[in-house]
Amino acid sequence: MMRVNQFRRPGFGPGQAAAGQTPADDDDYDHYNVEGSDARRGIGGPGPMGRRSGGGPDFDFDYESSGDIAGDIAGIAVTAALGFAAKGFGKRMKRAFDEKVGPQMQARAEQAQQQWEQSKADQDAIVARYPELRGCLRDNVVFLDGGRRSVPIREIRMPITMDKADALVARLR
Repeated sequence: MMRVNQFRRPGFGPGQAAAGQTPADDDDYDHYNVEGSDARRGIGGPGPMGRRSGGGPDFDFDYESSGDIAGDIAGIAVTAALGFAAKGFGKRMKRAFDEKVGPQMQARAEQAQQQWEQSKADQDAIVARYPELRGCLRDNVVFLDGGRRSVPIREIRMPITMDKADALVARLR
């Protein structure tokens, strides 16, 4: 079997060697960080000197300064004003969520909880009234213990109530 390197030529690529041999010294070339974008080393990526910025505004006075101090100060003021506007917008969005969306979600969650509790209570009452009612999930049918009839589960409309259970049991008898 012939070894092919990354250029589709026979032989070994940089840092690779045949079994039992050591790779040639590549002047400490890092084959796993080719583009210099390793965040753990603080190199590559956005920000000054390739380091990731802290997330705040970057006031770089040396970068293409126009020599107009008033213009630079105006730029700083505009950047700060935009930052304050963004914070204000975020606070308004949070307040709107807390006042409108949050209570609606809470009300829906409480309603779902009540419906689940009611459904659970109905199921408990059905089991107490009809202990002989059985279901087979493999065949997807409901039947009475010792009976000969069955009803496919797909024909039962959910949620099941006591009235629906009475009609189902009458159908199975």
